[in-house]
Amino acid sequence: MKTLFVISTTFEHKEDAERIAALLLERRLVACAQISAPITSIYRWRGKPTTTTEFVLSLKTTEPCFAPVKEALLREHPYELPEIIGQEITHVSDAYGAWVGEEVA
Repeated sequence: MKTLFVISTTFEHKEDAERIAALLLERRLVACAQISAPITSIYRWRGKPTTTTEFVLSLKTTEPCFAPVKEALLREHPYELPEIIGQEITHVSDAYGAWVGEEVA
């Protein structure tokens, strides 16, 4: 079984998350994309405290697809500096892991 990754990023607009999720799914770079309900993000940007409502996009993929997903996010994401966090999954059911591996290129 391939090593699985969950990649997360955030968007101000749900439509942007949906567009990029569909693009990555069509390119077979992810097996599944989930968009969360709105969250509140509080952070410092350019020296100023900022509060933003955002949507989290979680992408299920494999380790070999991490770099192409990251490249696509950097190219397509509307943010100047998008959050792109990849986490290796060390515990997963065999059936789910096999399904993810079959779905991605």
